[in-house]
Amino acid sequence: MRVLLLCLLTGLLAACATPPAAAGDSQAALLAGLRQGGYLLYLRHADTAVAPEPAVRDLEDCGWQRNLSQQGRAQAAALGAMLRQQGIAFAAVESSGFCRTRQTAELVFGRAPTVSADLLYHVSQTPAEIAAATGRLKALLGRRPAAGNVALVGHAPTFRDATGIELAEGQGAIVKPAGDGMFIIVGRIDVHGVSAGRGS
Repeated sequence: MRVLLLCLLTGLLAACATPPAAAGDSQAALLAGLRQGGYLLYLRHADTAVAPEPAVRDLEDCGWQRNLSQQGRAQAAALGAMLRQQGIAFAAVESSGFCRTRQTAELVFGRAPTVSADLLYHVSQTPAEIAAATGRLKALLGRRPAAGNVALVGHAPTFRDATGIELAEGQGAIVKPAGDGMFIIVGRIDVHGVSAGRGS
């Protein structure tokens, strides 16, 4: 209301109405770019059942792990449906070895991911191990896809340390790799759609 009043008082109503249109243009451009390829999607695994988790054991054994909840399975399936509806495809899908990331990848993208040790994170890791994992993730985020888009399904802490962005379960960030470990966060994604901009 205060902003609208200021616009009226200064005679700049048309100018003040410009940012939403510009945001719409940015979103349309991002969607068009995603359909062409050349982007990374970093996706945090979908919603999980609240449960304590011991130190890392056999990652093929889901029994000791914090796994997807029913809500998480529905969330991942809905995200996959949204991506297909928008015509956004992925040439490659990678995930950490945890069951929750592998299952998220399968539900979103419709196929088993390639497991990457570079996406591994666990709360039981030492600070040095977490720092090393963050460094590996930064390298992945700066890697240009050989073709199409690439999806990386992982965990929140290393992505937060690498980018300063906190992802909720089932949320993702759209990354434009620049090579040599450099990258730009250009958008966000969740079950509701794709939005342009870094977010917070």
